[in-house]
Amino acid sequence: MSEVTGSFSDTVLALLPELGLPILGGTVLLASLGVPMLPGSLMVLVAGTLAAAGELPLVATILTVLCAAMLGDQIGFLIGRLFGPKLAGRKDPTTARALSLLAARGPMAVFLTRWLIAPLGPAMNIVAGAGGLAWPRFLLADLAGEIVWSTGYMALGASFAPFIPQIAELSTDITTLLAALAVALAAGVLLRRHRPHRPR
Repeated sequence: MSEVTGSFSDTVLALLPELGLPILGGTVLLASLGVPMLPGSLMVLVAGTLAAAGELPLVATILTVLCAAMLGDQIGFLIGRLFGPKLAGRKDPTTARALSLLAARGPMAVFLTRWLIAPLGPAMNIVAGAGGLAWPRFLLADLAGEIVWSTGYMALGASFAPFIPQIAELSTDITTLLAALAVALAAGVLLRRHRPHRPR
């Protein structure tokens, strides 16, 4: 299953230089809705690299990412509002964590799950709608969080742009190599987070 997921993610990433903003927007939108196997954050990171290299228009790329993410989040919120009790009452761990975080933090939970705890984002959208969070409060927290997420990942991707000529000499598939670098970076962050603290 992991091989299928990786292959699908690689295929989507490889389409970005060819199809540009439509594939970027579609991937981010569906990832915001919680569709599995879609590399939303990785796609934004690679888009940042391509925009910095002049392969994608910078302003249009940022707006595409932001609008697609916001639209996906709003759809999730609406689904939660319409089918709330049934969806919020699900027993899966992700929904339970989102419910707990929303109860403790309110709109701040929405903000944090846009970028800092992004895996909870799609569940938080539904839980926020189901839990009766006022839509204007959700919208403002969502917008603030998605601005941090989109600009942060694009800036990180842009930092790879100066090395594209050297990378091109080593690999004909720049996108795949950038994806590997992003995964290595994410793995390093996760290892540091979960490293046991030694008593002093």
